[in-house]
Amino acid sequence: ELMKKCFDILNLGGVWVSYCAKGSVRRGLKTAGFDIQRLPGPPGKREMLRAIKT
Repeated sequence: ELMKKCFDILNLGGVWVSYCAKGSVRRGLKTAGFDIQRLPGPPGKREMLRAIKT
């Protein structure tokens, strides 16, 4: 899965950011091992995600 590959490639403390805050994306990042944070989105978007490899 793409999110697991991103997790494997990132260094410890690496950050993955997405303007897509859909539940399926959040769950995929969480399953891959990321710590997830919901952030206010840019103008026109309600939320965005920040995933950190810990």
